[in-house]
Amino acid sequence: MGIKIMQSSLLRKSIGQQEFVELPEGTPLECLQKLADWFPEMRFWLYDKNGDIRPQLWLFVNGQRIYDKELNDRLKDGDELRVLLALSGG
Repeated sequence: MGIKIMQSSLLRKSIGQQEFVELPEGTPLECLQKLADWFPEMRFWLYDKNGDIRPQLWLFVNGQRIYDKELNDRLKDGDELRVLLALSGG
């Protein structure tokens, strides 16, 4: 079954409008890296020019927002990782 990765509609454009991508188990950081490897266009949205995760990228595991200290926590089979890009209304 693996980890189901859901993206916002903006990010979905980079993965061919798929509603979700299923990845093998791993950490949120590993899942983001796999997304960037499988869909190179995602790299721009996920990482800044220094290779750090963009601060406007919000991650949720099973509906709960996670923060930096939880990025290396192992996800379990069946978990859902939601990736949202929080844009300012400037």
